[in-house]
Amino acid sequence: MGGVKITETEFSDRVMKAFGEDILRSMIDRELIRQAANDKGIEITEEEMTKELADAKAQYGPEEQFQQFLAANDLSQEEWEEEVGMMALAKRLALDGVQPTEEQLRAFFEQNKAQFAQPATVSLSEIIVASEEDAQKVQQELAAGEASFADLASRYSLATTRETGGERPEMPIDRISQPEIKQVAQSLPVGQVSDPIEAGGSWVILKVRDRTQGREASFDTDRERIDEQYKMANANSLRDILDEQAKKTTVTIVDPRFSGLNEVYTAMPDEIPQFGVEGGAPGGDQPLPDAPAAPEAPATPDSE
Repeated sequence: MGGVKITETEFSDRVMKAFGEDILRSMIDRELIRQAANDKGIEITEEEMTKELADAKAQYGPEEQFQQFLAANDLSQEEWEEEVGMMALAKRLALDGVQPTEEQLRAFFEQNKAQFAQPATVSLSEIIVASEEDAQKVQQELAAGEASFADLASRYSLATTRETGGERPEMPIDRISQPEIKQVAQSLPVGQVSDPIEAGGSWVILKVRDRTQGREASFDTDRERIDEQYKMANANSLRDILDEQAKKTTVTIVDPRFSGLNEVYTAMPDEIPQFGVEGGAPGGDQPLPDAPAAPEAPATPDSE
């Protein structure tokens, strides 16, 4: 670079200075979680881990989008799986001992009935083009039957959904703001394709892949969700768990650059994630402390 070299040592020193303390705190917190889980006899079985990974991966949609997520975050599949496993372990710790009675569940349901109602939903595919002429051209090709809706979406659509063959994720019909789109979502038979629609300055052709009817909340029908959300709302504070574990563990940081953290782990930090507190959606997992990867600093949480 203009005859100037940036050495690996210089780069590592800069990364350590900028992110080293955050990374070290994250690593110590994670080790405390492992030790606390071990002390309580909590472990994630292979079957449970398989389900956790499947549920977590489903949030990213098609495999291609999942791989794009990994690449964008510079994560390997193994690193992502380790993160999912750590979150599952932290959640089990937070929920340990939270066992509601029937009376508590019913009271919680009555207080939060609206959130257990199921809205009517629709799964749409779309082809969005710039003009009515382009829309008519796409409609003619659809009618000819020589290419599928997904193929034509990949070829002609201007929307980012072209990468998934025009597929939008399932969504509540009431959340669709454009009246023209909402009308199709409510009334077009499943499997059929709409005429071109002008909406938001573009032309849209829609296909209804699926539709579900809404229903009111029911304690018996929604019992599993009620139980899960009650537990998340009344979960143990992960900060308190780590604070308690720190009292049983000696954290010795020998690198002088981070020696100030020895005092931090005498009195646990405030930046520990909470489960089920205000600001987090009921049932949502909150991230563990983390930071960009950097060379590991020496820290030794040793059980007494």
